[in-house]
Amino acid sequence: MFKKLVSVVLITMLVIFIPGCSNDKSVKSDNKDITNKKAEVTVYLPEGQDIDNKYKDDINIAVNYLPDNGKDFTQKDVNAIVNNIDKHVKVLVISTEKSGLNDVFKKVKEKLPGVITVAGDMGEMHNDNLGKLLKNPDLDVGFRLEKNKGGQTAVEMAEQMNAKKFLYLYVDNAKENPDVNEDMNEAQAYCNKNGIEFSKLAVSSEDINSGLAEKIKAASPDNIENLAVYPGSSDLSKETFNGAIKYFYIIPDLNSGQDGKLLSEKLNLKKEYEELSRVLYDKKVQEKLSKINMDGKIAGISEGVGAVPAELTIEIAKYMYERNYMIEECYTDASVKDRANRNLDLSVLPEYIGSSSGYIKNLVLSPRVY
Repeated sequence: MFKKLVSVVLITMLVIFIPGCSNDKSVKSDNKDITNKKAEVTVYLPEGQDIDNKYKDDINIAVNYLPDNGKDFTQKDVNAIVNNIDKHVKVLVISTEKSGLNDVFKKVKEKLPGVITVAGDMGEMHNDNLGKLLKNPDLDVGFRLEKNKGGQTAVEMAEQMNAKKFLYLYVDNAKENPDVNEDMNEAQAYCNKNGIEFSKLAVSSEDINSGLAEKIKAASPDNIENLAVYPGSSDLSKETFNGAIKYFYIIPDLNSGQDGKLLSEKLNLKKEYEELSRVLYDKKVQEKLSKINMDGKIAGISEGVGAVPAELTIEIAKYMYERNYMIEECYTDASVKDRANRNLDLSVLPEYIGSSSGYIKNLVLSPRVY
């Protein structure tokens, strides 16, 4: 009798707890689904991408996140975004390094022709599908981030920051990359033209996480405070910043992809980074850097470079609807530069990207100096 009682109790416990385990798994699975908030301006960003907190707090802006499932997006993902768009949405922005969401624009336009569709830098913009994206008649606006001119922009920033020498850091396995070599050559040409001493340093994988600061010091033993160091890969940003705090050299572009996060970790500003708007957070960063004699020596984009196309689109959309302007009036080069300068405090250079169906621009960004 006792054995039967124990068996009944065990079976009852299994009945209770097995569904609980099943539900727990479904929750974990749901965490990999695309979120489905919507507002007048509905934005989709990669999971983990930072954006100015002021946009998260705006009831007219919905920020959604695209999970990283380790592969490009599928038709199921396309449908999930399309199904979330309704008459409340005026502007749809998609920004992701992965491909597969180009069909969203066609399906959204079929559903709601009046929605303004924006590709805020997508995977297709950096692979063989660029031509297809440019010719997509259902894509109104596109902002492609220029990723191959970082050194050129950094050396121009370095000159503004009064650097006398410029050091281009690159991971040694990238030395055969034609884009890296072209960028270094352009940076060197600018230095030669403007009287700045140029040098470059290949960094091995062993030096990425330690020892890099000493290598930088050895590369410029004299007047290191006049040296501008550009980390040509985001893998080099952390140790380059550590070295700047130690040796007081200039960084004309942190180039980490998430500069605000890196700064928060190194300057003990994690809470401020999570809670404050970009403007207020940048002020805190400036105060911290000033206290350690690094005022005006660091440049970066605190919200993360990947958020800039979305932020720019949001500001242009607000500008357009507040003044009842047409889309043709708001996406000219002059308007894009003005919105970036006034609302984002960024210098943005729009460049012609080739014949397209919409207003698709290549964007060269200059970071902010702290």
